[in-house]
Amino acid sequence: TASSGCDGRTVIEKLLVANRGEIARRIMRSAHAMGVACVAVCSDPDADMPHVREADEVVRLPGAAPADTYLRGDLLVEAALRTGADAVHPGYGFLSERADFAAACQAAGLTFVGPPPAVIETMGSKLAAKATMAAAGVPVLPTVEVPASAVAGDGGLPGELQARADELRWPVLVKASAGGGGRGMRVVDDRAALADALRSAAREAASAFGDGTVFLEPYVTRPRHVEVQILGDAHGTVVHLFERECSIQRRHQKIVEESPSPAVDEALRAQFGAAAVAAARAIGYVNAGTVEFLLLPDGTFAFLEVNTRLQVEHPVTEFVTGLDLVRLQLLVAEGQPLPEEVTSATLSGHAIEVRLYAEDPTAQWRPSAGVLHRFAELGGAGVRVDSGVESGSVVSPHYDPMLAKVIAHAPTRAEAARRLAAALAGAEIHGLVTNRDLLVGILRHPEFLEGTTDTGFLDRHDPAELGAPLAGVDARRRHALAAALAAQAGRRLAAPVLGAMPSGWRNNPSGLQETTFTFSAAGADITVGYRFDRTGALAEAVVDGAVVEDAVLAAATPGQVELSVGGTLVRYRVQCVGTTHFVDGPDGSSTLEEHERFPPPGSQLAAGSLVAPLPGTVVKVPVGAGDLVAAGDTLVVIEAMKMEHEVRAPVAGRVGEVDVAAGDQVEAGRLLVVVTPEES
Repeated sequence: TASSGCDGRTVIEKLLVANRGEIARRIMRSAHAMGVACVAVCSDPDADMPHVREADEVVRLPGAAPADTYLRGDLLVEAALRTGADAVHPGYGFLSERADFAAACQAAGLTFVGPPPAVIETMGSKLAAKATMAAAGVPVLPTVEVPASAVAGDGGLPGELQARADELRWPVLVKASAGGGGRGMRVVDDRAALADALRSAAREAASAFGDGTVFLEPYVTRPRHVEVQILGDAHGTVVHLFERECSIQRRHQKIVEESPSPAVDEALRAQFGAAAVAAARAIGYVNAGTVEFLLLPDGTFAFLEVNTRLQVEHPVTEFVTGLDLVRLQLLVAEGQPLPEEVTSATLSGHAIEVRLYAEDPTAQWRPSAGVLHRFAELGGAGVRVDSGVESGSVVSPHYDPMLAKVIAHAPTRAEAARRLAAALAGAEIHGLVTNRDLLVGILRHPEFLEGTTDTGFLDRHDPAELGAPLAGVDARRRHALAAALAAQAGRRLAAPVLGAMPSGWRNNPSGLQETTFTFSAAGADITVGYRFDRTGALAEAVVDGAVVEDAVLAAATPGQVELSVGGTLVRYRVQCVGTTHFVDGPDGSSTLEEHERFPPPGSQLAAGSLVAPLPGTVVKVPVGAGDLVAAGDTLVVIEAMKMEHEVRAPVAGRVGEVDVAAGDQVEAGRLLVVVTPEES
């Protein structure tokens, strides 16, 4: 249990971090710098993750699903007591905003690094929070509570509930009372879609937070999302550390955050700060937290919620203030007053953060799980990377797909955006589909650079276009040539060991050695052929039937190719994993799949087969064999990575085989359902 110093204050000597991944590493970094030992917890899939290796001690939480591991408050308290920890830091997500967990820690004699349980309980319910703020004079949006009976079963909704939804005016927003991070949130355009949206949101909220309570509020068109960082100590001091702009969101979850907000001038900043401090004082806030607001087009603002924890985007505030928020959390938890550098903090420069996710923006943000073969080259002057992964890490389907937060700081906003975009564009991220190119597209978009974005930015701009591959068609062709030359270098190295020339090579009458490769990249095939003369020099290179003029191979190894085309030398970094070739260069990155000459028999699925896009649990199958479906109809709903994902009919047709049922666990690629297109 926590010890006391000579002045009677708590002294934290060993900290259990009740979380995983990036935030666990972030907390341990500051704790270790303060001389505090750290205990990590890990589920079975996380046993080899970086946060586990960086801890002083580790306690295993048997199982994989969050409900069996990181959401088991009893196991976390037991782990803290078993290892002699003084305190528990919950990070964000999981149990960070659960009053019962904070209370259990305190009952066990542990210091909970966060606000008091009573504050968490009040703010843990968005409904209760809004009522408290309204009483304190903080502006709020109107709210319609949804009774639990309305989301149970498959029947119709009460007429009174529908009428009250009408009063809000359509569209309306369904929100999870206990939630955050966009989970349990749905935009509903009309009455016809309300019942399904309520039940889907309640189901997702119950899975993510253990509480399926949802409510309705108006869906505000083109607002900005502005939040204020607050800090309070046990001696009555409460301060704000300025605002963060978090308007660019997908699925109502932030992916770009910055401080200060380009929409906030000094006068509005003072209003936001005063409202945030008033909100904190109204609930007796202690430790770090965030008060979130909607900034409406007319310049007014309304309270959204109080996040009673450290926010994902806290690094931007750290950059512009020069403060370490985790260190301050620990000091406050020890009972110390906020230091003078907090009460006199000022803004310096501009910071922008992006969330790098293993997800496909072109496929309804479908997350990706698997091996991250390489994760490198992120960083540089003024750039910070907070990641939970490294090269070789396995990204599990059980948890949120965020790989890292990448943050840049510079004297001006334009410089910060340019610095961050360059860091992302130059990164090597191999093995998983990510939103990297989309993030670069956002940072370089005129609307973002002008500072005029709002929460509808990704509704107005097609993610497929905004996130078009940084490597265009011509670049992909050069990358294919580099991949082929790197593969040839590897085969040359292997040939003496094998006692034969690499497969695919032959001698021809001209005395030149030649070979060909065919790759698939971005949905198209690329064919590469080249010849070397007897001296080993590149004699000719042909890509998709066109000769590459003035191509000179300066150097080639299996990992790097230096290629001069038209007098310009470019270095390409190459990694080959099986038949997949990853190429990174100054003109972007490409993933190239080498064609198998003889694919295994029976490896092709029948036409109309729809398979699981990722591992997960089937939660709903609304169709049966023989049903007629229209293009876009939902066929199967899969829960994975803490979100629900719909598999929809690509064309109108008739359902044939249905191979899954609710409750089934499925792997990526598993056959779900077959739809036979209707004959025209």
